[in-house]
Amino acid sequence: MSEAVMFSDKLVLPLLATLGASLTILFIQLNTRRVKETKQKIYTASYIMHQCYKILFSELSIIKATIVPHIKAIERILEGDEKLLTTMFLANEFDILKVPSPKITNLPDDYLLVVGYDDIQLVSIYETLAYINSDDTYRQDLNECVKNKLKNMNAFMVLTAEEKTDILHEYYDHLISIEHASKRKIFFILYQVAPSFSRYVRRYQFWLYSKRSLNTEKQKIKNAAAEYKDYLPAADFGHESMNGGIQKEIT
Repeated sequence: MSEAVMFSDKLVLPLLATLGASLTILFIQLNTRRVKETKQKIYTASYIMHQCYKILFSELSIIKATIVPHIKAIERILEGDEKLLTTMFLANEFDILKVPSPKITNLPDDYLLVVGYDDIQLVSIYETLAYINSDDTYRQDLNECVKNKLKNMNAFMVLTAEEKTDILHEYYDHLISIEHASKRKIFFILYQVAPSFSRYVRRYQFWLYSKRSLNTEKQKIKNAAAEYKDYLPAADFGHESMNGGIQKEIT
């Protein structure tokens, strides 16, 4: 009987040792994978917040330094300021926004994937931002208008007063469209993208991990919004955009 017990001990003890070692290795592997994926999630959130800051600062800078001044200039010209019109032609001031907005470079699929496992809506929000930022139609339309109708002062000056007014109104409309598109990006960043990812990284799974880079980008977004507060879209901009215009008239 004792020999059977000893034989049994010889089998069980090594088996338990092997099982314990296997479980330890499995735990280490799973923990390593969890740590890696958590860091990927934080990197993804930090990266997207950085893209938000780049786009936000670019759009606000353009609105303040270029779009709004040109809108005001065209309004003065349409009111009869011929001297300003001549100045804009001589300084080639109609030809603006030659460079598109900063592009969002693609994140690796596995980085988006791990965030999508937690919240697929976050991936959708990021993809929406990338889409609206890639739409360069309004800027191209403005440049086409300038190239065809506002490059040559002599050709413009021989037009009838009505033709001149129509061209200036067309240019003005392009500026308004660009301003609206910029404000749509700004609104989406400030009221959707940034808050969504800020809430995401406050989850308990990230409590023990450094978020210094992400917090830096969040602060830069806040600073830009404060610096350009006079050019931010109103809090009801999204609602007005969805329910204004013809929608408002037919409802």
